[in-house]
Amino acid sequence: MTASLPPTHERVIAALEKREPDRVPVMDMTMEYRIIYEALGKKAPPLGYLFVNPYTARIIDWLFPRIDQSRIVDVTMDAFTYDKTKAAVTVGYDAAWVMHVPIFRYESSKSMYDIYGRCYSTIVDKDYSLGSPMYREGFIHSPADWDAWDKKAILQMPAKSHRAYSKVQKDFGDRVFIFGMFSGGLFELTSQAMGFDRFAVAIRKEKEFMKRYVRFYEDLYCVMIEAFADVGLPGVMYTDDLAYRSGPMLNPRAYDELYGDAYRHMTETAHSLGMKITIHSCGNVYPLLDWFADCGFDGVHALEPTAGVELAKAKEMVGDRLCLMGNIDITHILVDAPKEEVFAAVRQAIRDAGAGGGYIVAPTNTHPDMNLERLRWMVEAADKYGHYPLQLD
Repeated sequence: MTASLPPTHERVIAALEKREPDRVPVMDMTMEYRIIYEALGKKAPPLGYLFVNPYTARIIDWLFPRIDQSRIVDVTMDAFTYDKTKAAVTVGYDAAWVMHVPIFRYESSKSMYDIYGRCYSTIVDKDYSLGSPMYREGFIHSPADWDAWDKKAILQMPAKSHRAYSKVQKDFGDRVFIFGMFSGGLFELTSQAMGFDRFAVAIRKEKEFMKRYVRFYEDLYCVMIEAFADVGLPGVMYTDDLAYRSGPMLNPRAYDELYGDAYRHMTETAHSLGMKITIHSCGNVYPLLDWFADCGFDGVHALEPTAGVELAKAKEMVGDRLCLMGNIDITHILVDAPKEEVFAAVRQAIRDAGAGGGYIVAPTNTHPDMNLERLRWMVEAADKYGHYPLQLD
């Protein structure tokens, strides 16, 4: 006899399958130390202060280039992943997009790079927590650069993900539907590691190299999906920012030519293992929604309102093919809006996208100025307005 699923999982799976659950689910995607630790009743360690204080910054500038940072990064990232999942359970989310990205190495107190060949500026937020780094440039300027790039740390990623997600799934997997996350999508990795100008040349003049470059990450990510499945994760959140607020960064046909087969390989791999797989992209993704469905994704996240994306229109376009996820504003609603306004925003989102199932309430993205109390209000509002049959009039 098959064991019944936890209510959170039944709820999320029904939404992803475009069926009516008992209630519209709510997903967490908080990636900020301050909010996570506040939810756990702790104070976030002000690690960022070490990077801006002139005395400790000089120590970092001297020390970090001289040591192997990988073990420090692994331990720190494993702890973050665990605390992030625990916080999602504490707040009461049905699902959690759980990040595990032990990919960064510090060159100095002001600069860092990742294992994929991208360079960043270090960011310290107002609470002296380390924020999401700011991309600057790439190191892969030619096929020869890629061939010479040390890939050892990249190839270790599936094993590291297996270790970290095994722990959170064991301790929290019966209380929250966990989406495992990759550390960058195929477009992001290939275009940013090269720099967009060089990437634009490569996709026209070095097509065989680009096929090989993309295939490397395609195969890696399919192995990572296998690792997620092996520890029991029910879902995958594939992230690839493909659009500006004005629309896609490339012609949709170019996206399909470069990445379509890889996307389909990943979704087929996830589905063959009994998992759900969704895609996140910021920006105006209207021209890409049908393509996401054609590639086999179960849902799409962000649906950024500040990029002009309206839930009702997205529902009309692909509501029978994709679960819609997100669209809750992070510039005002989840930052400083009064409770009534937060409730009204969630109510409107459910009205626009919740009919017949196929909608998951979630923030559009995450940043340090978001407010935990307003995230709790979002969860409360979904419970108030999201029970089926919907009664919103």
